[in-house]
Amino acid sequence: MQFKRPKRAPVILALTVIAIVSGVRIWNPDFPDRLERMTYDLRVRSAQKLSAPVSTNLAFVAMDDESIKAVRHGLLGKPGFGLYWPRSVYGRMVEELAAQNARVIAFDVLFGELRPDHPQVQMAEGTMMLSDDFFALQMHQASNVITAYTPEVTPPDLFTTNSLALGDISTDKDSDGVLRRMKSFNLKWHPAFRSAVQQFGVDLAGADIEPDKIVLLVPGGTNLTVKLDRDGNFDLADFVGDDIPAGWKRYDKPYERVWDLGVVMAAQQLKLDLAHADVDLAHGRITLQGTNGIVRRLPVDQDGFFYINWLLPASSTRLTEASIAGVLAQDLRRLQGETNGLSDEFRDKLVVIG
Repeated sequence: MQFKRPKRAPVILALTVIAIVSGVRIWNPDFPDRLERMTYDLRVRSAQKLSAPVSTNLAFVAMDDESIKAVRHGLLGKPGFGLYWPRSVYGRMVEELAAQNARVIAFDVLFGELRPDHPQVQMAEGTMMLSDDFFALQMHQASNVITAYTPEVTPPDLFTTNSLALGDISTDKDSDGVLRRMKSFNLKWHPAFRSAVQQFGVDLAGADIEPDKIVLLVPGGTNLTVKLDRDGNFDLADFVGDDIPAGWKRYDKPYERVWDLGVVMAAQQLKLDLAHADVDLAHGRITLQGTNGIVRRLPVDQDGFFYINWLLPASSTRLTEASIAGVLAQDLRRLQGETNGLSDEFRDKLVVIG
């Protein structure tokens, strides 16, 4: 049996295309990603011409110039406050949104430390309360506040323990400076692992996480292996010996996932179980299941990033929007005993403050 010799032209054409693509990739390794970003931008522009369905229970409370000016000039009493507001200001916002029965109250504002130097708050019975404590009290009473987090800024325990959850607001722009993707979650490592970073220079971002162990990379080529039990817990004694610090668990999770703020809010609305998410980055998907049988799959890349849907701008009429000054003004009216004309525009809304 004789095989036909392949025609020269198609072979030359194929080899030329391969050579060009390989050359472009070697000359500019970012080219395929740039091409994907360009096509994404084109798709977004085309999609903006369409009227896509959007949830009707989204809301935004804006920290605008009007609000900054109103608080500075004594909206909450004298003296006024500059841009770095006492935590009591945010506490009053939570108080009012909770009074309007907002479904979720999410902060796109970082609170990285306690501020005992802030002015205290006089309570109804005349006692004084630290500004941070007042904010935490309002979060606890509302029971639906999501506190902002980034891998670089973790809120104090006073705020995290009184929040419903943490929501990651970190961003990672593409090489051209445009924000197109969000990371579905970041890992909040146990303090023992964070201590290893300081002691040994461990790179937690490069940790090799396996079902029965975590391999930590140490500068110089050596590795630290931390064994995990069948429940995924590590033994704190491997880090500190048998003298376990008071208040710490001997067997604990090495990390917890802090999900993107939007994912946390959606999970609250749909009653999705983030704690038992099926994360399959190798196959590009995260599967979330709800108590009511609902299932949602989030398409992601191998690093857990998903594309942002930019179809709903902040100026959209389909988005309930108000200024912080307006929310604070109504809270004052409510505290003064007024009942007529009070708005409940945030009832059952997923509210972002930022």
